[in-house]
Amino acid sequence: MLSQMTDREVIKTLYLSQGLVILAGIAYYFIFFRDASLFMSLWIFNWKNVILLGFGTSIVIVILECIIDKMVPEAWYDDGGINKRMFKALSYPQIFVLMAVVAIAEECVFRGLIQTQFGLTAASLFFALIHVRYIKKPLLLTTAIVLGFYLGCLFLITESLLVPIIAHYTIDVLLGIILKRQLKKQEG
Repeated sequence: MLSQMTDREVIKTLYLSQGLVILAGIAYYFIFFRDASLFMSLWIFNWKNVILLGFGTSIVIVILECIIDKMVPEAWYDDGGINKRMFKALSYPQIFVLMAVVAIAEECVFRGLIQTQFGLTAASLFFALIHVRYIKKPLLLTTAIVLGFYLGCLFLITESLLVPIIAHYTIDVLLGIILKRQLKKQEG
């Protein structure tokens, strides 16, 4: 099915999936949050945290993911070609915009809503489960769970949604650009 979709349809599907995450988050917010000031208090800005924890640690994560990618068989990291198809369809500016939408939507839902109500473990496991295509791939599932805990710990440490959003965004953008460049090299 994915191979039959045009680039435009792939991009539309990506935005639609994030729109569903946002709608679920909005519904969740109105069901569980009675005080808007609580959610707004999660937007603390601290340069040191953003740079060191948001950008710095996420660059280490990207390096580790690249090392693991080189060490294991490709089949272990293959998500059925979805990431390849997605990043092939996206232009570089679209990668920057879409990954911002992804990071903001997912972190607001998983850290800002679920983690504040049900804790780190629940938020991290839900984060992994939303990446449903990883469930049958132990390495991808483990990676998603570890990333969920990593992002959740950033939120716990800083008490700010900005830091996990920046980290999530940085990881997705860098890995997306790396994958897109690899695909361009393969095409010649």
